[in-house]
Amino acid sequence: MFKQVGVWTGITAAVIGVALAPQGYAQINEQEFQMGRAREACRNQAEQQRLTVNQVVSTMPISGSGGQMIGSDVILNVSRGGNTYDVRCTYDNASRSATIANLPDPNGSGNSTTVPTEGSFEGRGLASGSVFGNERETDAMLSFNSTNNFSFSLAVPPGTGAQVNYSGRIRSTRSTGANSFVLRGQVQRFASSANNLEVINATGTCEIEVFDARVISSTCNTRARDSATRFAGLKQF
Repeated sequence: MFKQVGVWTGITAAVIGVALAPQGYAQINEQEFQMGRAREACRNQAEQQRLTVNQVVSTMPISGSGGQMIGSDVILNVSRGGNTYDVRCTYDNASRSATIANLPDPNGSGNSTTVPTEGSFEGRGLASGSVFGNERETDAMLSFNSTNNFSFSLAVPPGTGAQVNYSGRIRSTRSTGANSFVLRGQVQRFASSANNLEVINATGTCEIEVFDARVISSTCNTRARDSATRFAGLKQF
């Protein structure tokens, strides 16, 4: 009899112990936390600029030259003036500031110039991030075809070998004038001279601006380590 009572008492205590144990909380890592903060800041910035945010299309971390996350690129689908657009918002972790680029025309008007369906466009300027460090003079090359595939490379002029390549699918293009446009691409593959230009699968984004048939700026990053770059074209080539 006593043994039976002892057994049931032990079971009861075990059940009570489980029931009274504190519940665990889901943990998120620092990168996810910062990306969530970026989405919130970008939504707020869009609303301050009188844009209606329909949805967050994507959020990608921006890594510095040491591989540490320094910010996020957030693509927002927004509406204004009866038109719907995708805009890019860049969030800086250190300053906690959000900046929206490529704002739509507040009057809803657009440029009727057609973006080419294929071609190659070059540029020369200064690149930073990834294998380029703070800033180095580089050549840029953008190529894309009618099947919506694109490739983009940044390379220091022959002699040093510093180079990165991004390739993937075109998400959208927007004309800004004759022989001028902004291309947004979904990166699927990445290669770097730091790894002997071995091509790896890497999800990310590229936004590349062409003016008068010359590449004048770019912002690219992927989930691969040390893959983020920025490029600013020189005024004269």
